[in-house]
Amino acid sequence: MVRNGRRVLGTGIATLALLWAAAACGGDDATGVPAVSSSTFAPAPSPSPSPTPTGVTSAVYQQVLTALDAALTPDLGAVSGAQTPPDLSKALRTAATDLTTQRTTLENTDPPARARAAHGQLVAALLALGTDLDTLRDEADRQALCTGSSGGRRASAGNGAHLTRLAVAALAAADPANPYRVGAFLPAGQPDQTRRPDNGSVGPGRRGGYGKLTVKAPPSQDAVVKLTEGGARVRNIFIRSGSSATVDGLPNGKFDVYYTLGEDWDTDAARFTRNCAFNKFDDGVTFTTRNLSTSIEYTTYELTLFDVAGGTATSVPIPPVDFPAT
Repeated sequence: MVRNGRRVLGTGIATLALLWAAAACGGDDATGVPAVSSSTFAPAPSPSPSPTPTGVTSAVYQQVLTALDAALTPDLGAVSGAQTPPDLSKALRTAATDLTTQRTTLENTDPPARARAAHGQLVAALLALGTDLDTLRDEADRQALCTGSSGGRRASAGNGAHLTRLAVAALAAADPANPYRVGAFLPAGQPDQTRRPDNGSVGPGRRGGYGKLTVKAPPSQDAVVKLTEGGARVRNIFIRSGSSATVDGLPNGKFDVYYTLGEDWDTDAARFTRNCAFNKFDDGVTFTTRNLSTSIEYTTYELTLFDVAGGTATSVPIPPVDFPAT
């Protein structure tokens, strides 16, 4: 700058200093020159890699599976061996309760990495199997299922059992170095049976007299009449639905008369396995024989297992436990 013919430098230096000061404060100078600012950014840290899941060891996992088999094998055996609807219902309830316990233990177990998918498959399958057992228990309570002969078959052939077998196969193949073993508790799946003997006596019985008995079954259900004396079997008589059967050779004596209706007669258990009902006639039958000079006089009876006009014999329902087991 020139003032009165003399160059003055100080003023320019001061102006420059002010400009730099304005820039440092982030504002504009008086002449509208924009300020210059700068920032420094630190680089973002690299994410830490997730740890590779490992789970329990193969040996520990197999121990969990082995314990599951050991807990459930006797339960499913009790289901298959049940002889009455109440026994079957109780066995199914126990099996369902223990299955829930084992499934919870399995669900809370962290499996080896290679078994994770098959492990989840097995947990889901056991849940479905438990639902099946609860449904079967309801059927036993209604006497739609009557013995383990049908109850065990239904349990081992349902959707839950099918899913369980698929999960068992997946676990066996999950790790070639450790083929996991489980599923021994589940019987082989089998369809329902419908066994219908021919009309007449079934199983062993007593003979030795002239007594004769004719029995007529209702039109929609098979039937078995049981004659007993002091709780011991005298004769079991099978009658197909809508037909009649006559047996002879019955010994002298007074016998109690029980009968059962249902489907699928299990000769060994002497019971129907499905849709069963149990009854007892209020009055028994008495067979006698008289030897006359020219003939033999003996007793015959006819029993009709459904309501008919003019019928004189009456019967009442009885609990399954009161029905003769032989």
